[in-house]
Amino acid sequence: MKHDSFFEQTRRLAQREALTLTESQAVWRLESGAVRIDSAEADGPESLVRLAMPGDLLGAESLLGVEDRFMVRALTPSRLVAVNPLAGTLPQLLMEAVVTGYRRSREMVQLRTGSAEERVKSLLVLLAAAGRVNVGDRATCALPTLSDIAGIVHIAPETVSRVLASLRQTSFLQDCSPKAAKYKKLEHRTHRLFPRSKTQSFAAVAGC
Repeated sequence: MKHDSFFEQTRRLAQREALTLTESQAVWRLESGAVRIDSAEADGPESLVRLAMPGDLLGAESLLGVEDRFMVRALTPSRLVAVNPLAGTLPQLLMEAVVTGYRRSREMVQLRTGSAEERVKSLLVLLAAAGRVNVGDRATCALPTLSDIAGIVHIAPETVSRVLASLRQTSFLQDCSPKAAKYKKLEHRTHRLFPRSKTQSFAAVAGC
């Protein structure tokens, strides 16, 4: 791949697809979807570092000489665009990365405190807000896999499954897939959210 043409590259990731090691060393902006960033040290297991939502920069730490290895994997179908750090905007990119990193760190704390239901709700609302598709008190949310949700909110997959079933029964979560769908799994499907309290407002979670 020619260096000049790389910065015109758009990369689409299917759910659970990851950037290659070479790709993860570049700087990207997430245009749509949601991805998780895990540490990928050769001598240790992968561990979640943070999530990234539309508008976030990925790989900005490499501009400061950080040599840590990270794996970028899509939670939902995602689209990334390569960023040229030599285009005269380096200070702005670094400042943006610091502010975004702080916000995402605070969100990770929220996603790992409270009851199992509160954690799952917070994640779903965060994803729905990032999708920027909401009307009134409703928003759509493409669900990550059960294992991804469990890893992010730090509870067992079985507990996530029970929470999602409960949220559907209480009408917080409504399946948007056709009723004729032949599969029963909640993951890989789009759902509609109906938050019922101000604490679950999309604007608050999105930082608007």
